[in-house]
Amino acid sequence: MRARLSRVGGIVAAAVLATGVLAAPAHAEPSQLDGTITSAATGDPVAGCANVYDLAYTWVGGGCSDDTGHWVVDGVESGTAYKVEVYGQDSVYATQWSGGGASFDEATPVTAPATVDTALAYSREVGDAQIGGTITADDTGNPLPGCVTVYTEALDFVGSTCAGDDGTWSVGQLVAGAGYKVEVSAYDDQHVGEWAQDAASFEDAQAVTAPATVDVGLALGGHLQGTLTRVDGQPAQWAQVDVSTTGENARTEAFAQTDDSGHWSALVRPGEYTVQFTDWPASQWAFGQTTPDAADHFTVAAGDTVQVDDQFLPAAKVQGTVRSDATGQPVGGACVTVYAPGSDVDNLQWAGEGCVDDTGAYSVDVSQPGDYIAEFTDPQGRYVSEFSGDTRVVGQAAEFSVARGTPATVDASLATGATLTGLAVDAKTGAVLSDVCPNAYLGRTGGWVRGSVSGCSGADGRWTVRGLPAGSVTLAVQQVTQESAYSLTWAFKATSQATADLITVKAGATTSVRNVQMMPGGTVSGTITGPDGQPVADAWVNVGAGFPGRAGPGEGRWSAKTGSDGRYTVHGVPPGTYTAFVYTENYSGDLAPEWSGDATTAATAQSFKVKALKDVRFDAQLAPASKISGTVLQPDGSPVDRYLVGMVFAADGSYIGDFDVYGGPDFTTSALPAGSFTLQLMDPETGQSWWYDGATDRAHATAVPLGVGEQAQVTVHLP
Repeated sequence: MRARLSRVGGIVAAAVLATGVLAAPAHAEPSQLDGTITSAATGDPVAGCANVYDLAYTWVGGGCSDDTGHWVVDGVESGTAYKVEVYGQDSVYATQWSGGGASFDEATPVTAPATVDTALAYSREVGDAQIGGTITADDTGNPLPGCVTVYTEALDFVGSTCAGDDGTWSVGQLVAGAGYKVEVSAYDDQHVGEWAQDAASFEDAQAVTAPATVDVGLALGGHLQGTLTRVDGQPAQWAQVDVSTTGENARTEAFAQTDDSGHWSALVRPGEYTVQFTDWPASQWAFGQTTPDAADHFTVAAGDTVQVDDQFLPAAKVQGTVRSDATGQPVGGACVTVYAPGSDVDNLQWAGEGCVDDTGAYSVDVSQPGDYIAEFTDPQGRYVSEFSGDTRVVGQAAEFSVARGTPATVDASLATGATLTGLAVDAKTGAVLSDVCPNAYLGRTGGWVRGSVSGCSGADGRWTVRGLPAGSVTLAVQQVTQESAYSLTWAFKATSQATADLITVKAGATTSVRNVQMMPGGTVSGTITGPDGQPVADAWVNVGAGFPGRAGPGEGRWSAKTGSDGRYTVHGVPPGTYTAFVYTENYSGDLAPEWSGDATTAATAQSFKVKALKDVRFDAQLAPASKISGTVLQPDGSPVDRYLVGMVFAADGSYIGDFDVYGGPDFTTSALPAGSFTLQLMDPETGQSWWYDGATDRAHATAVPLGVGEQAQVTVHLP
């Protein structure tokens, strides 16, 4: 799901995650963890291994089992809690964490010393059939040592093995009558791998039904190889090499990497290829071409070696000097970011970056020649950030052209920044608060002060914002601890940026403001279940006053995600009246989103009140998802062949879902509740927009009704 809604207030504060690490007692004694790995199906010992992690997910140690399935890990401390990952060396077994969890987060901590016995379940359906065969060389008929990997027809990994000098192999514990696909490779660097039989990809491979014998003859390949150098003639070390087929259905055939002498080699099947070299930001095709259409083609026959030596083109470079407006002296430590031109400051396309040295000089390589803009910032907050052309407005930034071999010179002179500081305190007790982070905004209507440097409060409660332009700013602070009882607070006692006090700051001066009093909020907590009444993990609950619809995961003003028990808690919700919106992180899943009160639109949502330092319980039971699938056709009736972005709106105009048209004309929306919906399509390249079916606005769009769990089919005709 793409986030369609901006974060309210523009605050993006990273929550500090509580790890719950249990401290080891003073002078903790060395200890150990051990256990036995068995098969849940048979009870027999399983050859496997165990990894031990502390509760911050740092690896502590590991060990593998003996013939009886027993393992031991030393180097742990007595009285300290750990989480243990256990897995079988045979891929037929699924990995399991201590306590039966499927992941680190779900694992149960164990305190050393402890015995962790684990019965591993099968990772797939297991039978008594096998697929085996031989690997031979097509050119000689002789056996080839190589490796084999077996997959289900759904591309799920089943197992792998390697053949010895006699070329024989087998993979067992397969289900009789089931279909599998087999990938075979040699490791003699002479014969090319394939999918049985004679296929170049999983999609083209033929499924074989177990039990089966699959004898594979591998073709003699050829080599593309060469030496890559930089502009100065020195070896281009550790650059990536991509070898691709040519034609309409071109695909990557092989990868390679240059060594410390710039040499590379790739084994390929006979055919015609192009070669691409990448060492960011440099990227080109042999010989010295900047697009795949202009690339040279190389024909490789069986047993041939084709030499492809190339040299990186001169870099497209931006260089200059950054100085102080006030003194004319170099601004050591300032940084420069180069972007493609644009007017949307939040969606600029990054092209390269670097920082200046002690003389104020910088140099930034960009991937391609072209027109760009630059942004100059000071990570220390001594100076005010600006764009090229001595402006703070991205739409007014001066563009400059960059060509290969001729650096573009872009100098900057930065204004001295202002500093704002103060204390964050509890509005009721006056106690200072730590972990409170400030953000400054331009006046009552402008955005966040780009390039400003915020310092969060410590034990003394003092916060600081540096690098502010002279003038009037507004201030918002937020405590970023995970379970903070305090909500976002605008200075002073304001409810929004529009009503916040204007604070005047001066260049080079530090302005101290009166204490920012943070009012404790309440909490909203509860349990999210599915149609069967079972807990739903990874469901998001967004709490907001009249919240209009879905955002990206966690992007609501006040939001939280459910754990494996279906429970969630949203902290620091300001006193007031709210509705809630609930949806699963798996947008294409089987559970429908909904608003509080089992509502299918924001307009019909049931509200609830939140009081300071009080907990409000809000539970929800999600219904089966409904979805809309369809096909998009061009005006002439042919299938659409371009990328389109789709959005779904509920009857009251609430944004509720989305879809993409990509790689073909077909689409399926994200999970939807029952109701009536309209569909909007947009072309991100041209900005064109259409509504189903053929309407130019939502008011005239054709609505699609859906019942609970209904799957509707539509055909969208572009006008």
